[in-house]
Amino acid sequence: MSNVSTKPRPLDGLKVCDATWYGAGPIATRALANLGADVIRIETEKRPDGLRIAQPKPEGEESLNQSGYYNNFNAEKRSITIDLTTERGHELGIELVKWADVFATNMTARAIRQIGFTWENVQTANPGIIGLYEPMQGMTGPHSEFQGFGALLSAICGVNYLAGDDNEPPIGVGTNYTDYVINPIHAAVAVMAAVRHKRRTGEGQLIDMSQLESSVSGMAGALFAWDNGQTPYQRTGNRVPYAAPHGAFLANEVGDRADHWVALACMTDDHWVSLTEVMGSTELALDPRFRTLEDRKSNEDNLDNIVSGWIRDMNAPDAMNKLQSAGIPAGMVQKASEVLRDPHLAAREFYAYPDHSEAGKRAYDGAGFRLSETPHEIRGAAPLIGEHTWEICESVLGLQPEEIGSLMAEQILY
Repeated sequence: MSNVSTKPRPLDGLKVCDATWYGAGPIATRALANLGADVIRIETEKRPDGLRIAQPKPEGEESLNQSGYYNNFNAEKRSITIDLTTERGHELGIELVKWADVFATNMTARAIRQIGFTWENVQTANPGIIGLYEPMQGMTGPHSEFQGFGALLSAICGVNYLAGDDNEPPIGVGTNYTDYVINPIHAAVAVMAAVRHKRRTGEGQLIDMSQLESSVSGMAGALFAWDNGQTPYQRTGNRVPYAAPHGAFLANEVGDRADHWVALACMTDDHWVSLTEVMGSTELALDPRFRTLEDRKSNEDNLDNIVSGWIRDMNAPDAMNKLQSAGIPAGMVQKASEVLRDPHLAAREFYAYPDHSEAGKRAYDGAGFRLSETPHEIRGAAPLIGEHTWEICESVLGLQPEEIGSLMAEQILY
């Protein structure tokens, strides 16, 4: 990792006790770690984070340390394995709360009560702490006890309804989008706002973060259309009311690139005229079916068939380059393997490749921004489960080696 700097980072010195799991919580705390925070992840072998079990893993691999999902979401954290359901394990967890500036969890309210880490208990142990509680629908209200994951959240916040064609059932967005993008960003921003307040006043506070409310905020277009004009949202696939042609068109590729698509968007009449020139069909610019946006929208099926016929006979990179050279917004629809080797992302060193002791060097997502003086960057791989248990017990909890060994024998520690 030769590109890693030694500059101070914005959150150097911040201590985070991380009792999150799966996606929305760990991605937020990973952002804090990559900004310099010391994040201690509390885990247990009795019930490991589901992402440690989940694919993707190398074929035939069953280790809890090989999941690409888990490792990517937990870069640069330390892991301690404690059974918080035991009396002594709960005491050790509370000691970590006393050590921390921030306590973070996205467990359900029921699970938090079971391990005794309610806000009342956490604040009593550490009155100055910041508590990030991120249950699916918040800490109050009639649905505060409901359980669910990103796939359910994408449905109830309404985002699934936006995808697909109007004559077909909603198809969703193909991933737990809310877990990966909206919720972690809001959680990290809330924590940093609370940290700023704490550094100015010494006061901690509770962050009651509803994953549902965070997700609904991304639905502004559809919600405001209804609120302001009772306009129902209509699913139109790749089509939009303000551009035509607008969509993804299959290119005639060869070999393993036979399923490439090219996305393009004619946002203006000038874009359309330029497209007719690129296609070598300038007469279409004067065709009364396509002269204006309104004309093109009225004849969009015919329009898409014409564009499809042109791109179908072309190599996808050539089509993309010709369109872009003519000033038309266009790009290939890339597969995961191609995004990983995208030359632009490589030139900007977006991916980090820390050396994980079991998984080896694997790609980790970078940030979507650059800070010139106080960098956000990955300076270490994800931890093995319990990798830092002994170290944390000695340096943070102040336990003697004999007690650590006894606790491990009793499976309070692992």
